[in-house]
Amino acid sequence: MKIGNLNLDNNKYVKKQEGSIEFYLYKNDNDSIPSKSMGVFYNERMEINRDISILAILTYNKLINRDSLVMVDCMAASGIGSIRLLKASNNIKKMFINDINPIAVELIKRNLKLNDLEKNTQIISSHKDANLLCIEIAQKSSLIGEKKIESPNVISIDPFGTPNIYIDSAFKSIKKENGLLCITATDTAVLFGVKPKACIRKYMSKPLHTEYCKEIGARILIYYISRIANVNNLGIMPLLTFYSNHFIRIFALTYKSKAKIFKDLSNSYGYIVHCNNCGYRSSVLNNILTIPQKCPSCLKEEPLSYSGPHSYLI
Repeated sequence: MKIGNLNLDNNKYVKKQEGSIEFYLYKNDNDSIPSKSMGVFYNERMEINRDISILAILTYNKLINRDSLVMVDCMAASGIGSIRLLKASNNIKKMFINDINPIAVELIKRNLKLNDLEKNTQIISSHKDANLLCIEIAQKSSLIGEKKIESPNVISIDPFGTPNIYIDSAFKSIKKENGLLCITATDTAVLFGVKPKACIRKYMSKPLHTEYCKEIGARILIYYISRIANVNNLGIMPLLTFYSNHFIRIFALTYKSKAKIFKDLSNSYGYIVHCNNCGYRSSVLNNILTIPQKCPSCLKEEPLSYSGPHSYLI
């Protein structure tokens, strides 16, 4: 079978099913442990991510009461998440389905055809760096006249590892009011405090490896996203945050009120202090200088551990 300029040999692909769709997968990648070396990335364990993402986007559509959405899937791999969403919704008028891997894009086209979706929505498939795609969309949405395009309502960022380098360009392209940003982080060892130096470097926040490290990691990720939003004269309102298996997924709504952004700066960020001796923990709003030097519970003469800054918005 020939799609575009690439011949896809049927003997090299296997047909699978997820939800209400069927899709082709590169046979060598079938049942493999997900890694960057895979021909086209597919992870069955991320099905829960796709399930909840579809529900979240459908609920968002009802919340903002739009009859036509523009969506960008920055890292679509084989396109399963986007195709499932297109099957579930009749309100998507334009979908950018992107992956930096050209083989993945050809597979996306094949999977779109398999599910008979090419006629229902304007679908733009591409193999670009996610930052480049978002900046191009931002540039075209700022034009005047016939070449101007609509800013996306929804942007999904689902990388292998940290999403930190993609968030700025996403804020530059998304709708400034009531845009939905869907962000996944799979570098949980970093966010959960196993690699604290990497967390400080990547997210500008100190983690803490405790029994509630997953919540701390989620708050650090929201803090980072929120601060990058602030740099772009935006604020965010987290709608849903969840952890499963090896990833954190966050859904956040954008707003552009400068008064609200300033208000949130003073009451939305802070620290958590933790006593390694008795397990005491408490939150400190926005001022690390107020962290006590000894535990107020067990009174052990030892500085308390702390994490932050992170978000109070979760």
